[in-house]
Amino acid sequence: MSFLTPAFFAALAALAVPVLIHLIQREKKQIVHFPSLMFLEKIPYKSVQRRRIHNWALLLLRIAAIVLIIAAFARPFLNQVTMASPAVGGAREVVILVDTSYSMGYADRWQRAQTAARQAVNGLASGDRASLVFFDRGADVQARSTEDRARLLAMINNAKVGAGATRYAPALKVAQSILDQAQRPRREAILISDFQKVGWEGSQDIRFPMGATLTPVPVTDAATSNVAVSSVAFQRGDFSGQERVTVTAGLQNKSEKPVSGLEVALDIDGRQVQSQRVTLEANASGSVTFQPFVLPAPTTRGTVRAAGDALVQDNNFYFTLSPGRPVSVLIVEHAGAGRDLSLYLARALGIGRQPAFKLDVKPVERFTPEDLAGHEAVVLNDMPISGGLADRLKSFVERGGGLFVILGDHSTWPSTLAVMPGTLRPAVDRGLGRTGTLGYLDYSHPVFELFKAPRSGNFADARVFRYRGLEVAAPARVVARFDDGGAALVEKDSGQGRVLVWTTTLDNLWSDLVLKPVFLPFMHRTVTYLAKYEEATPWQTVGQVFVEKTTSKARLALSPSGQRIPIAATSLPGAAAAGSNRQGGGASGAASPATGAPGPNNEALLELDEQGFYEIRDVAGGGGATGTAVAVNVDTAESDLTPLDPQELVAAVTGRARGSDPGAGSDADELRPADIERRQAIWWYLLLAGIAILAGETLLSNRLSRATT
Repeated sequence: MSFLTPAFFAALAALAVPVLIHLIQREKKQIVHFPSLMFLEKIPYKSVQRRRIHNWALLLLRIAAIVLIIAAFARPFLNQVTMASPAVGGAREVVILVDTSYSMGYADRWQRAQTAARQAVNGLASGDRASLVFFDRGADVQARSTEDRARLLAMINNAKVGAGATRYAPALKVAQSILDQAQRPRREAILISDFQKVGWEGSQDIRFPMGATLTPVPVTDAATSNVAVSSVAFQRGDFSGQERVTVTAGLQNKSEKPVSGLEVALDIDGRQVQSQRVTLEANASGSVTFQPFVLPAPTTRGTVRAAGDALVQDNNFYFTLSPGRPVSVLIVEHAGAGRDLSLYLARALGIGRQPAFKLDVKPVERFTPEDLAGHEAVVLNDMPISGGLADRLKSFVERGGGLFVILGDHSTWPSTLAVMPGTLRPAVDRGLGRTGTLGYLDYSHPVFELFKAPRSGNFADARVFRYRGLEVAAPARVVARFDDGGAALVEKDSGQGRVLVWTTTLDNLWSDLVLKPVFLPFMHRTVTYLAKYEEATPWQTVGQVFVEKTTSKARLALSPSGQRIPIAATSLPGAAAAGSNRQGGGASGAASPATGAPGPNNEALLELDEQGFYEIRDVAGGGGATGTAVAVNVDTAESDLTPLDPQELVAAVTGRARGSDPGAGSDADELRPADIERRQAIWWYLLLAGIAILAGETLLSNRLSRATT
């Protein structure tokens, strides 16, 4: 046995402490009172008991506790060759980890990686077993603990670079699991990779078993040059009654040299429509903006292409676009008082572009309950609700419609209308003296989430002169309050739909909110939230799962490489699930539940593993619905080819660094004393034993003390 910090044994001098305590401990004097000392003989007192030890058991316990605690601090470990280093001879268990992330497609890295993997297989001796693992963001075990070299070589020869990003942790955890279960005396993992720095996040609780080694085989380059198309942004506008889109592409130069005259092209539905040249400084970003164009089809496939370089996977950026489908909104207003109650609201929604709003404004006198059909959101502006309208509103909301109620003097509803969030009360005047303000906003709510960042809009600037009282009943919740505690915005979910109640008018009589900059985005967020509008995602990233709401039970996906992938759709909770009004790229059969048409009640999930365009459609005989195009791009973080020091990764998973030469002998690869001590952790058991002995010593000491009194 050896000790990591033997200097702590100097503290053994403390063993003299319990001995001295036993020798100099004074006896407790027992005082006896006598009325007279004349009959007592005077005898000189001699303390003989101080010169010898009475409680040997107590002394030994104290000495043992001190010795164990000192030994624990000295950090002991068993210095055995069989535990500290791998066996010199014998059969091997080898795990070959091959990086297949898309950065391995840079220049000839993949060819070099295949060569290194074949050399590792050919280096297997008789009796050796090997496992082959391909990895990018995840790990895929191709073969496990086999002696069939021909099978391993065939898998290596047939392997290809994928579209995923590099993550070392999954592969190393698989290797750890295989080596933990291995029975052979020598265990080794061979990691073949370009060792990208972005793929390792530091210590991730991965530790190879005692004696196992990790041999890194880097296939890096001394200098790299790479330009990636990292993002695409869109600006929509109208021209001559047609929607036009302007595409701006972001580019990154991941090299030490500037790039000049780089050609960047825009393809629409497989045909190049524009091309521009751009100059990028070293290790810098840039952008290029193409001329606006009209979307030629309901779903347009677009690609931004940069001129080819040594890493072609990040030179293309794919996206899908569809013409914006406006949100259909019905505004019903009270026509009295000789003023246009919905003037500010209609103008705020009328200038919306992302999304656009299709408005239908009707006075209450010309409104019929049948007008609700065909609208995703309905606004009731200071109008009474009674009779058949209440029943139609209840059905409209429960099927997924959104209802926005703006309160005023004429607002009423029956107490039996369950979709409403509470009971109306008389108006509260704040115009006399100090006017009211909005004192509380729930910034976690989707309506106000846009305004939670600093300098994104201040609702406290709006003055409130009057509002209708509203007694809120559970399960409705208050989203905003005035400074006197009165409810300003209340929400209640009912069925598949939502109801929002705003307790003051949206004109300049009861408040001046309509004159503040926050009014326009506030109205846009409110109506899109009620209509369940979601902006369609123009692209996904490799590794994500695409979720499609559909009316079909079985779907079929065609991958960019032509692979046919069957998808089994699962039922959503509730047969009449509310659909979302997505802008373009929509799921087949998705109709607004407010129209009464059946909405999508199934959900199809597809894991995206390839770069390019997926097409999802119904299987033969599945209903003939149109297909959905999904654009998928690589993770551009992988475009950074900055390498990691392989020894940092080796030290993290084995507790020691070793040379990168795969032919280095393992007999010289010994563990450091600190590594051996940390793994054995003998000090922990010694410390626990010392504490336990001290506890026993305390009990014994107390018992002896009571016995002598």
